[in-house]
Amino acid sequence: MPLMNWDQSLDIGIDAMNREHKQLLDVMNRIYDSREKGGPAIVSLVQQLGDLCVRHFKAEEAFMQSITFPDFVAHKRVHERLLEKYGGFAAQIQANQGRPSDEFFQFLRLWLSAHIKCIDIKYSDHSKKHGARSVA
Repeated sequence: MPLMNWDQSLDIGIDAMNREHKQLLDVMNRIYDSREKGGPAIVSLVQQLGDLCVRHFKAEEAFMQSITFPDFVAHKRVHERLLEKYGGFAAQIQANQGRPSDEFFQFLRLWLSAHIKCIDIKYSDHSKKHGARSVA
């Protein structure tokens, strides 16, 4: 059973960002599905998810700059805080022999759904209002 399923409520109307969000969700679900096993495989998946997040946030920030999104600085700060919190969880998971906590999964679930639905949708709406083309 996955941590979370992709559905239309997560679609922000920007294909490239949707694809990246789906990749993030896929790795989150792989971590969740493997949680009982623990060990180096989980640590590796957690690292992979962290790397994907960094790349995704950079792509998102580049897109926001390209459309002159007025809340860019605040959104970038949100990314920085998420990465900082994620790094803390990643360190805990490594120290705990690859065993993620329930709190980690609550963080992932809230992060992905709330961030996309409440934060990312703002740059999507701005893009649509100002006729910016979505990135491929």
